[in-house]
Amino acid sequence: MNSQVIEYYESLFKFEIMQEPYLAKPLKELVEQYIGHDAAHEQSILAAYANVMKELIG
Repeated sequence: MNSQVIEYYESLFKFEIMQEPYLAKPLKELVEQYIGHDAAHEQSILAAYANVMKELIG
């Protein structure tokens, strides 16, 4: 896994969360979309998702 890629996707997830509720997509939907566009970094995307979820849950 690439830490820079993880940080990049974490920032994308966080940006999406900060959008107006009617504009934001569910995070799981975003994970699938990002993996579809960047399958080479699937594990980094999943790690970024897990990190963001940990932050949200506390």
